[in-house]
Amino acid sequence: MIGVSAKSKNFNSANLVTISTSHDLAATYGIYVQKVKGALDFLKRKGEIAHNWLDSLGEESFTDIGDIHFGPRDIILFCYIKADTKEDFLIKLNLFKAVLEGPGLRTLKLPFLEDTLDVYFKDGGALNMLTGWNNSLLVGKFILKLREPMPSTA
Repeated sequence: MIGVSAKSKNFNSANLVTISTSHDLAATYGIYVQKVKGALDFLKRKGEIAHNWLDSLGEESFTDIGDIHFGPRDIILFCYIKADTKEDFLIKLNLFKAVLEGPGLRTLKLPFLEDTLDVYFKDGGALNMLTGWNNSLLVGKFILKLREPMPSTA
């Protein structure tokens, strides 16, 4: 599993967010997760959920287990990356991008969920540098958009 140490006001340092393989994102890539959105959101039902027959009162709702299907779940990770030098920053960023953008699903483990989520990299966002390139510590923020194509829990 690729781990993301989650040190921020939303997570305590004992919690760990992991995405596939076996590397701690904080130790390997200098990437930390500040906030997670979407992992606990209600899922959107797909398909028809009811039918209104013209010759009867009310509507027929489709609530049997075989009638209930859900669409994908989007999960957003608000992250930052930090490094001591420009070279180290670029190496860590490019290595992380290569792992993230590779084929297949990733296993996402969040500290507040018992189960893991199978996700893929949906969208990338812009890297917003918070420091200058010549500083002794380089820090950049970005938003990582993941999708769970077949939600494991409703």
